[in-house]
Amino acid sequence: MEPLLDAVLDQDTHLRSRRVRLLSVVSPTLNEIENVEPLVRQLTGVLAGLPHEILIVDDDSRDQTWRRVEELAGSVRQLRLLRRFEKHGLGFAVMDGFAAASGDAVACIDSDLQHDPAILPRMVAELERGAALVVGCRYMPGGGTSGWTRLRRFQSLCATRLAQAGLGTPLRDPMSGYFAMWKNDFMAIRERVDGSGFKILLEIAAHLPPALVREVPYWFRPRQHGRSKLSGRIVLHYLAQLWRLRNIGDRDTR
Repeated sequence: MEPLLDAVLDQDTHLRSRRVRLLSVVSPTLNEIENVEPLVRQLTGVLAGLPHEILIVDDDSRDQTWRRVEELAGSVRQLRLLRRFEKHGLGFAVMDGFAAASGDAVACIDSDLQHDPAILPRMVAELERGAALVVGCRYMPGGGTSGWTRLRRFQSLCATRLAQAGLGTPLRDPMSGYFAMWKNDFMAIRERVDGSGFKILLEIAAHLPPALVREVPYWFRPRQHGRSKLSGRIVLHYLAQLWRLRNIGDRDTR
């Protein structure tokens, strides 16, 4: 384990079992104007019994998603906007959102409504039981996918197996983009996380002890509006990310 994270995890062992004072739900957006209002409404409903904030991190969307968030913030007091003008990309957006979050716990959820917000209270409960990282998982009892073609399932399976074999991760769903963690743990590893990678979860999980990782099942829902950001270029970035993280792991074990 890395020295800096060692200090965070071992300095006060009781911190591994504590109450979440405020959950910051971070959702990166890029041209998601049709999805952002339903997302905010679903989140406020699910989290009504938990102290929380919703931080939309927008990469200066051309469809002015950021403007819709500003309008919604007038009636949703828990809603905040972080509008980014440089270093665009999903990973960097998540990192900036986590760093700007007010909560002691942070969660990342996609803005396209494919991640079910209903499991967020369970994810918080796992953090409070001692987890350092809690991942929404499609590939365990109680989880699954909706509306996928056989090709999409095959592609996801291949990407998952590559990550498991290449990085030795115990995660059943390492391709998930739905996860929660303690903010201080993120800040401890922030300088070593590469935001240019396709899957920011892989970057974070590579720096956390596997024994403190938990998974919670959920059903991955079909996208309702807008277009998927997946492309051939992103697939190449993913393969490059796996290669880089594998090399980091090899160096750490020498």
